[in-house]
Amino acid sequence: MDTVLAVDFGATNLRAAVVRRDGTLLYHRQTATGARDGVVAVIERITRLVEQVATDAGIDRSVPVGIVAPGPLEPATGVVLFAPNLVGWQHVPLRKLLEERLGRRVVLGNDGNGAALGEVLFGAAKGCRHLVHVMLGTGVGGGVISHGQLIEGVRGLGTEIGHVSVDPTGPRCTCGGAGCVEAYVGGWALARDGEALVRSGRSERLLELAGDGPVTAAHVVEAARAGDAGARAILENAARALAAGLAGLVNVFNPELIVLGGGVARAGELLLDPLRRWLPVYAIHYIVEHVEVRLSALGDDTGLYGAAARAFLASEGSGADIRLP
Repeated sequence: MDTVLAVDFGATNLRAAVVRRDGTLLYHRQTATGARDGVVAVIERITRLVEQVATDAGIDRSVPVGIVAPGPLEPATGVVLFAPNLVGWQHVPLRKLLEERLGRRVVLGNDGNGAALGEVLFGAAKGCRHLVHVMLGTGVGGGVISHGQLIEGVRGLGTEIGHVSVDPTGPRCTCGGAGCVEAYVGGWALARDGEALVRSGRSERLLELAGDGPVTAAHVVEAARAGDAGARAILENAARALAAGLAGLVNVFNPELIVLGGGVARAGELLLDPLRRWLPVYAIHYIVEHVEVRLSALGDDTGLYGAAARAFLASEGSGADIRLP
């Protein structure tokens, strides 16, 4: 199998493309997820998007679809159990519904886990056998590869990095927990803190950037780049929480590399610099001293490459453990 159809199902956007085994990405299409329209409407959008790409590329029905989606979800059953940032997504048999509509084999995986696979096959972690990957978007996902095997746990629900609690008295998270990593560094959390900064009258720059609309995570990053002290403090606090969460994974899995991807990671050194400072504070010195932290090389296409990697590596409908060649 040298070609797959790949779908990146995000809370904000749907992306689809043809991906070759050599990493070439073709016939890219994108549309808004429209999550507030409900489950059926979103599934229909995914179906139309895949069919449009397949038609553009002249792809026949034998070519499978790899799709990554927010979790928790079960790769073996193809069921999305719960997606905190999507309306109505509880116990949705996504794989079955898409296979019925598309007439194709569909391979489903968690977006964070897929991103880890994509980075190893196509991106900044090529050849890496011990990796922690974090996707910093609207929410926070992640994946862990240890000894070349994707760590997913008994039901495929593992490595929900964004929902590791770093402070049980911290802010509530969309998952229902308290003090989760996502509640500090997720796009919605940065926007929340930026909005609070504007309401307090402590950031004229953020107010100027937002205008009459809501403050976004992108506004916070832009204000921080412009030297806004309040916005920089938000990113410092987010990086500290992320460091605390990652330290636990560093101590448990002893990775050689941490890769950060997703829209929030576009903050670059504004996030990486404090993260690198805080990580040794929380992780065991003899473990963390050998860990490199770098940004994803796949940019906005991380999800597509992750979906493709999942399809390329998955056993034929078995839901078996995913192991790198």
